[in-house]
Amino acid sequence: MVWDGLRPDLVSPEATPNLWQLAEQGVWFDRSYAVYPTLTRANSPAISTGCRPGAAGVPGNTFLLRGTDGSLTSHSSGDVRSLERLAEADGQPVLLVDTLADRVHAAGQKSVVVGSGSPGSAWLQHPRAIEAEDAVIADGVSAMKPFMQAVRARFGPLPRRDALPATQWTRYFTRIITEFVLPELTPTLLVFWHTDPDHTSHARGYFAAETVQSLRDADANLGAILSAYERLGMREATAFVVTSDHGGSTVTRRARAAQDLARVLREGAAAENGGSVFVYSSDAELVSAIRRFDYVGPIFTSNGRDGTFPLSMVGLSGPRAPDAVFSFTWSAEMVRGIVGTATGAESKLVMDHGSISPYDLRNTLVLQGPDFRSGWRSRVPVGNIDICPTLTHLLGLGPGSSMEGRVLWEALKTWQGADPEWTTTEEAQPYSARGRAWQQRIWFDHVGEFQYLTHGTIE
Repeated sequence: MVWDGLRPDLVSPEATPNLWQLAEQGVWFDRSYAVYPTLTRANSPAISTGCRPGAAGVPGNTFLLRGTDGSLTSHSSGDVRSLERLAEADGQPVLLVDTLADRVHAAGQKSVVVGSGSPGSAWLQHPRAIEAEDAVIADGVSAMKPFMQAVRARFGPLPRRDALPATQWTRYFTRIITEFVLPELTPTLLVFWHTDPDHTSHARGYFAAETVQSLRDADANLGAILSAYERLGMREATAFVVTSDHGGSTVTRRARAAQDLARVLREGAAAENGGSVFVYSSDAELVSAIRRFDYVGPIFTSNGRDGTFPLSMVGLSGPRAPDAVFSFTWSAEMVRGIVGTATGAESKLVMDHGSISPYDLRNTLVLQGPDFRSGWRSRVPVGNIDICPTLTHLLGLGPGSSMEGRVLWEALKTWQGADPEWTTTEEAQPYSARGRAWQQRIWFDHVGEFQYLTHGTIE
């Protein structure tokens, strides 16, 4: 179950009692990280494939693809038809690597994805669902239209999805799981993408009463699903994963990055992605043009030129990568009891994400089930990219394509000995901009050969 946008510091016995109890029964990870950019549709493939955005092939929520004639075409990964056009444009699959659902299918077993968020979030968990004859139950997936018509005939019309919080909307999809998917479809793999608290906190902020209620809703829906597994006699044999795709920050400043860059770049375009911006340009002065603006944080380019870091350092290099990516600036300022603020795009959003802030990068991860340790709080760094490898191991599935995450051996009951050792490292690049000297810095946690981006700054 993915609680979209759940910051770990919002989890408590009072606000989320079912999730809290699940963590008490299983494993809670203190240092779990999203991938950068901290966007929903960059992290949905990270969860489903165990790969960062460059390797997975979907770098963000909105991005451009350069055609053979040099023209740029925009793609939204929130829209399934746009994802299909992406595959048609470059002749490659939507995702360039196998998903967990692909591995389940190869083993002759069934997966079901249920999504109450954007249809793209759900589809990126299993874009080969049609050929696998699996179900993706979400509003807006055209290939599943006949299936969804049958669902609506049974459960009634879809409630309003724009309500804040989305109580009736998320409860509707939870009922589909508890009354239909589990007892009748009995999938080996069930993924539930739960749109709140992200849906509500974007519009109201983390501190709002509506957001608090959205947490209660998500927790109640988790409780209903756990009870259904119990009622059906499957609870003791099931591995439960509750995660979030990213955190988030309160927006305290607005920037019009695409508009600003259009004035200073000789050619190219920019795609705004929440707290980060993708830039597509062959302009020799690309980096210096970006650094004219004081809301620009760390910059990543294809070759790490002009005092930037290479896209490969954060797993963004690949056939669909932009020429440059930069994060907006952020701070540890507190607003109404919630720490973490950031520059945001010109919009009405109170909360946003996508930046390289630690408040965007830190996410929630809880594992519970017969194979996991009980009542263990882990300080070992982990990330969204570790979910697919760990479940692939637990289910005894074939390896499929390579993954960039690791099996979380230390969370298993079979683990012997001390926790894995880990270290933190810093990378720095000096540069000059706006009449002074700067350094951009990024930090990583390392567990053996595996690394997790923790945050980045300019100073």
